[in-house]
Amino acid sequence: MKLYWTPASPFVRKVMVTLHELGLMDRVDIVPTRWPHSWATHTVDFAPDFIAATPVGRIPALVTDNGLRLVDSSVICDWLNEELGGGRLAPADKAGHWRMRATLAIANNLLEAQIARRAETLRQGAERSADFIAKMADRQRRCFVELDGAVVDGPLDLAQIATAVACGFDDFRYPQDRWRDAAPRLAAWYEGFRQRPSMRLTEPAETPQ
Repeated sequence: MKLYWTPASPFVRKVMVTLHELGLMDRVDIVPTRWPHSWATHTVDFAPDFIAATPVGRIPALVTDNGLRLVDSSVICDWLNEELGGGRLAPADKAGHWRMRATLAIANNLLEAQIARRAETLRQGAERSADFIAKMADRQRRCFVELDGAVVDGPLDLAQIATAVACGFDDFRYPQDRWRDAAPRLAAWYEGFRQRPSMRLTEPAETPQ
């Protein structure tokens, strides 16, 4: 398999943590990508193999051994879990499955708000909207508050992975937000979760331009 990757993307990190937790890293080739800061507002000059893998021009993108192209982090994680991981990162019972999905949806929307805010922050001068940045910051806070009430210490699942990645990305990009003040239970849970090898091996870093 081939995974198109950058060290800054929380969506890529979500897939990487899933790969580590499922013991699948030896089955995937990591293909680094470069993203200039203009990605927020302009079309990037994509490499031919990248755009062939993901016509939407977003990362991560996974090309499976049989040529299937998966271009959304949640779809990739689902595929890895269901097709190669025996489904062990999702509850088997229906009620537990949907509780996990409900939490996962909040975590994924938190990640989307974080990236939308980042994109707006990268706009230059008068093009940048302080109102939009504030709107995304407020959405992030509401998501953290919701996740604070959803923290579970049960078996590892996809919602826990996405939640932990969102916590780590806020520390990386928005430490001034002090998300732990709004979500103390989540903060306590995250301090333990972040010590997992899968998290320590996938710490975010700036993407080469």
